[in-house]
Amino acid sequence: MRKIIFAAVVGLGAAIPAVAQEIARESVPHRWIEKYALERLPELKYPAYYDELDKASAQAFAGRYKQALLTLTRVKNADPVRAALVKATALAAIGREEEALAALSAEAVAGDLRVRVLHARILADMGRYAAAVAMLKDAVQRDPQSLRARYYLGETLERTGDLAGAKEQYEWIYKTWYDQWMGLGAKNFDDAEAVTLMARAFDRWATLNGAYTGNVPLHKLILKMFVQAYDVIDRSYWPAHVAAAEYLMGHGNSPEALKELQAALAGNPNHVHTRVLLAMLALEKWNFDAAEKQLQAIRAVNEDAIEGHILKTRILLHERRPAEAEKAIGRVLARQPGNIEALGLLAAAHALQLKEDECRATLRRVEELDPDNATAPLEVAAQLAAMRQYPRAEKMYELAIERAPWMVEARNGLGLLLTQSGDEEKAKVVLEAAYTVDPFNYRTTNYLILLDKMQKMARAQTQNFVIMYDAASDPIIPEYFAEYLEQMHAAVCDVFAFRPPVKTYIEVFPNHDAFSARITGSPWIGTVGACTGRVIALCSPRRGENTLGNYNWAQVLRHEYTHTVTLTATENRISHWMTEGLAVAQEGVPLRWEWAPMLHAAVTGKRLFNMDALTWAFVRPRRPQDRTLAYAQSYWVCQFIREKWGDSAISDMMKAYREGKTEHQVFAEVLKTTPHALSRDFFAWAEKQVAGWGYDAGTTKKYTELAKKGEELMKKRAYREAIGVWEEAMRLRPMDPTPYLRLAGAYLSREVNEPRKALPLLIRLHQGSLKDNRIAKRISRLYSELGDVQGARQYALEAVYVDPYDMDAHELLLAACEKAGDREGVEREKRVIPILARWIEENRRKTEAAEEQGAGSEQ
Repeated sequence: MRKIIFAAVVGLGAAIPAVAQEIARESVPHRWIEKYALERLPELKYPAYYDELDKASAQAFAGRYKQALLTLTRVKNADPVRAALVKATALAAIGREEEALAALSAEAVAGDLRVRVLHARILADMGRYAAAVAMLKDAVQRDPQSLRARYYLGETLERTGDLAGAKEQYEWIYKTWYDQWMGLGAKNFDDAEAVTLMARAFDRWATLNGAYTGNVPLHKLILKMFVQAYDVIDRSYWPAHVAAAEYLMGHGNSPEALKELQAALAGNPNHVHTRVLLAMLALEKWNFDAAEKQLQAIRAVNEDAIEGHILKTRILLHERRPAEAEKAIGRVLARQPGNIEALGLLAAAHALQLKEDECRATLRRVEELDPDNATAPLEVAAQLAAMRQYPRAEKMYELAIERAPWMVEARNGLGLLLTQSGDEEKAKVVLEAAYTVDPFNYRTTNYLILLDKMQKMARAQTQNFVIMYDAASDPIIPEYFAEYLEQMHAAVCDVFAFRPPVKTYIEVFPNHDAFSARITGSPWIGTVGACTGRVIALCSPRRGENTLGNYNWAQVLRHEYTHTVTLTATENRISHWMTEGLAVAQEGVPLRWEWAPMLHAAVTGKRLFNMDALTWAFVRPRRPQDRTLAYAQSYWVCQFIREKWGDSAISDMMKAYREGKTEHQVFAEVLKTTPHALSRDFFAWAEKQVAGWGYDAGTTKKYTELAKKGEELMKKRAYREAIGVWEEAMRLRPMDPTPYLRLAGAYLSREVNEPRKALPLLIRLHQGSLKDNRIAKRISRLYSELGDVQGARQYALEAVYVDPYDMDAHELLLAACEKAGDREGVEREKRVIPILARWIEENRRKTEAAEEQGAGSEQ
């Protein structure tokens, strides 16, 4: 990740007779035009005094590599060194490294120090590390004061695992230039490349030697040096932006790194490494489309770029396609068997496929090249952690930290893993150590702030759960969660005949940013609940600033706890679609209203996902509704499997997943089928499900006419007549909530007054009301009027579940508990209602104060 290819080509140019001769030999002009196609980029503007040599040099620096090669054919009597540098830079960038090396090996130029440094860097990028190191050491011996030779020697040694040698070079640069910089001042440095390399060397020296601890001036100086290079010395020097971006990424500051990379791209849209870094930032947020676009841009420059193949491997690993990733990285290793980054990714691919022997063998290969290597274990750890293979990931993180105590990425990764697995105390120890190593790392700081907030959260324990919440923001959480959780635990665990061996953490965060940071370290998740295995995190189920509003937390908890059970039972190896489908099924409610038209359209439009694509719809949705459709279809697939193969098939599939079987193996061994055959049979089953839903054109027309007639009758208060119309409408379209709502209203009207007939309709409507408790309250009152005290109590409680901060729901529940003789319920409501009243009043005062302050500032 530390590699930047930017030869010092500003002001350099070259005549390339070989290219000119090749063009001259071509009998069909279009062939060479295609071969040397110019990049589709805006024309550069040149000073009036530029000759063809200057133009070619500027073109190469700005990423117009092919254009530079063509321009050079018009150059006469060029300086051979300058010619070789420009030619090699352009050729290497488009993947013609051997030709680049040949240009740099010409007798007339080979002895030049600049040529030898570029020659060595191209060799290193080709995986010929020994030759590169030898050439750079020779360059340093020839000119011990050469900043460029020493920096690139240090960088190449670091890539090969020779940290002692790398530190020696970085330390020389630091000792030679740090005091001069501090003494002479920035104004005395006018070489943008030299300043950039100094700053990079200072950073690597400080990182490898743990010198950032307490060294605020150094951190500030390095950032200042990058700015000096690209904002003061040379505003066109885009490589300083790339270096700044890598520095910021190394310190966990992705937003600022993105800005730097965008600035670099403006200077050179074809710089491969800039594109790689942009793709890595996209992958941080699981934005696969953005990462793929960067990969396409890389391949447009150099179709066979090593960095492109490595990036493709990373994308495949993020997409949970380790078998394909293994093939992709094989292309790199076929050309560069000693590429440590590639070997680390290969080991990760092996680990994800439970190929433990192959993983160990690959890591041994790395150790033969670099006995103290930490990057390969870190690659394995990161991928295992993403797949929630916590114990295996933890061991790899610890190995990486042991070998490279300065590697903050490993400490941060382990810290996040430990928080996700519920071991906050150990996580804090790890992250505090990370903070000692790098006090300026944004991720470390954010994680520690989160853990500090979590330590201050109130806790309530039950037999199987630890409930954590903000006592000031959510004072009534434990009053309802505890009882519900234990009831839910027994029900869900009985279904799967499995009980998690340790208590599950339920963490309720007062705002959405804190909830998101708890799950991923980044405030961007667009949901209210998430499960990482032992830990279930929720955003507070209330309306307020930076929340997603109230919602039925009980239903969400049951969904998430099903994940805890199925993930733990399978050691986190269950297919994504299956754990989601089982979780939806355990919510205990009928198919959601909004899913019906979506599913009907997907079935009739042949847009259901086949089994190989179903998980992809969660990970990489192509259309806005793909993820929602994936939830609905996964639920359906689980239902289909139960109907065709029985409940035991689900448990047998989970057992097979636990054993590390692939999905194809699970289908073959348990269901005696293939994903293709199951998809075909499921599609046929799905067609039968939607057959009577009434979303076809003919039924829609009839339904629309009936609905119009029904609405007119309701307006006329002709409720009895309207009932017949709406019942017919409901038979035509049973998955539409409107007939249920209108029929319930008609039965509850004074003219009809048949509340018992309204109840089942209202209950069905309530089951689809995740965020609205009004129907639950109406049901409770109806049951109370009909003398069913238990029904009244049940739905008053569910009204509280949907909106825990609704005072009316609590008063309704208190009355229902009193009538039902529920002494514990009465005592609870008498505790809660005064607390809630104070909470409401305090929030009212805060709101009014904020509004007054806002009004005052506007004046």
